[in-house]
Amino acid sequence: MDDLRINDPRIDDSRKLNDLRKFIVGVVPYWQTLGLELLEVEAGRAVFEADVHPQLMQNGVLHGGVLASIADSACAVAAISHVFPANYATTINLQVAYLKPVVEGRFRAVGQCLKAGKSVLFCEAQVFDQNQTLVCSATSQLLVIPLQAK
Repeated sequence: MDDLRINDPRIDDSRKLNDLRKFIVGVVPYWQTLGLELLEVEAGRAVFEADVHPQLMQNGVLHGGVLASIADSACAVAAISHVFPANYATTINLQVAYLKPVVEGRFRAVGQCLKAGKSVLFCEAQVFDQNQTLVCSATSQLLVIPLQAK
């Protein structure tokens, strides 16, 4: 593993990603409602996890909206990592494919930004159950918007 040097740009990237993590968790309280946890943020990549809870179920399976939300969130954070701190991004299109029902345990979404354009970011996410079985996949496009200074 390489050591980071004082003038190494990876130090600035690391700080930026740390700042992004703090910022984004504070501005998306919806994640707490669903129990989504942002575990990892890297340039162009994000990982979320959550537990299945009875209040998130529909007829004995995890509600599809929860899977869509965790996939969308993983895509969004992966995308925003490319444009933060000057900009933010919001989802303008989300396509979700439900591959297998989730009935218990923990589930994990891994999102990545495939292409960061000037105004639109293109992403994909995969959601896995506790057995690492692919249960959902998603693609999304996000619109870059200027971040309002407070």
